[in-house]
Amino acid sequence: MSAKFLSPVTGFAGGVLLLALAAPAFAQTLWSEKLSGQDVSTTGEQQTQVDEIDRDATQRSQAEAWGLTDQEWSRYQKLKDRPRGTWSPDLDPITMLGIEARSEAERRHYAELLVEQQRKRVERELAFQDAYDAAWQRLYPDESRVNFFALGRSRSAQSLLSADTAGPSRYNVVVALEDCSRCDAEVQRLLDQGALMDIWVVDSNRDDDAIRQWATEIGIPADRVRQGQITLNHGGQRFSEYEDALPRVMPRG
Repeated sequence: MSAKFLSPVTGFAGGVLLLALAAPAFAQTLWSEKLSGQDVSTTGEQQTQVDEIDRDATQRSQAEAWGLTDQEWSRYQKLKDRPRGTWSPDLDPITMLGIEARSEAERRHYAELLVEQQRKRVERELAFQDAYDAAWQRLYPDESRVNFFALGRSRSAQSLLSADTAGPSRYNVVVALEDCSRCDAEVQRLLDQGALMDIWVVDSNRDDDAIRQWATEIGIPADRVRQGQITLNHGGQRFSEYEDALPRVMPRG
């Protein structure tokens, strides 16, 4: 009788004991799973923040390279997703912003910014061309020189499709106003070919009128200058080292 009475109690008590012993482990498992879920979520959020910081840093670096602010770069990115991005997908950021300018002041700002960027680019190209010429002379003094900027370059698919109707070449042309009949003849020859030119005058002394008079005398059409097909620029000391070998013509590729 006693055994029958005690057996259920012992069994019940044993069940309670087992549950009590199991409870801490069960709670620890649940708590570990909860912590693990929090860790995964936190890690994901942190990685997203890192990605955003990296993306912002990259965009800021790209904007600075073009002389643009973060806001201007953001607008350029938006313009690429609009009709302009489809019509002119290969436009540089400054040109795209200038074409889509919202005011005359904004248009002028981007025009001046592009002039400065192009001026720096031309200076770097001329400097490298000079180094290239010197290297060719050192390495292959007895062979005809190959102009670096005349070498074939990769072209866009659109330019390859329209190769038969490609426009005229554009050149950097360094000249002098005084005692350089060869300069006049070379510019006139390029004019006859319909070439596009950025002309740099080494002895202009910052005198705009002197350049205009020279351009008129050799027959540079004023309308081509207004349209940007030909630009007239002061070369100054920047190109004075070329004076003994003028004119200097460098295709821009």
